[in-house]
Amino acid sequence: MSSFAESYDRFRPQPPESLLELLVRLADVERPALVVDLGSGTGLSTRAWAELADRVVGVEPDDAMRAVAEARGGAEYVAVSSSATGLPDAGADIVTCSQSLHWMEPEPTFAEAARILRPGGVFAACDYDPVPVIHPEVDAAFDAVLDRGVKLRKTTGRISPWTSREPLRKDEHVKRMRASGHFRFVREVVLHSIEPGDAERVLGLIRSYGAVDVHREELRLDELEQTARRVLGDRVVPFWFGYRVRVGWR
Repeated sequence: MSSFAESYDRFRPQPPESLLELLVRLADVERPALVVDLGSGTGLSTRAWAELADRVVGVEPDDAMRAVAEARGGAEYVAVSSSATGLPDAGADIVTCSQSLHWMEPEPTFAEAARILRPGGVFAACDYDPVPVIHPEVDAAFDAVLDRGVKLRKTTGRISPWTSREPLRKDEHVKRMRASGHFRFVREVVLHSIEPGDAERVLGLIRSYGAVDVHREELRLDELEQTARRVLGDRVVPFWFGYRVRVGWR
């Protein structure tokens, strides 16, 4: 059986090209000298930059997630925290937190991002909506499992495979970024990506969420599986992922 980290890397979406292109444009460079990805996990959001930047560094303290990232290649990875990267001052054009800021202490992370960004550089907290748009019945069944997982997380205190810390509300990222005083302007941008998927990906994706994985014995995934297989059969269909990107300029 694949590890949680390997399944995460297989089934989670990759950042859309439009997101990378946007951040390069907002940083006002043709080719970034350095992109730093904080909380880089298995490297999905890190190695996407491999052909677009001179140097790409993923910051990931979790050994299992980082091991998968290092095996995939495409970037450098360091086992440090988002608040103490050890990177030089003002050397980065772009700093990202992809599906990760809600697990971090925000103020120290913002301070570190501001320290390593050059003046005019861009910080981006990138999150996709947890339920992709697939089919109304599949979407509803997917959302129901996530909802039960969150309720179990809150009642048991078992949060995810990598932390016991309750995550931050993502819809408050912009407010926190503005309040930090580390960015001269902050705004939210909405994007989307489309990736192919089938019933197997529905099940793999739902299991890649921490609250589902740690409660997999208690959660009823059979209803979601039956719905996905009945609705999708053997078909591969478009999965639409909505992205919310909170951007701060240094």
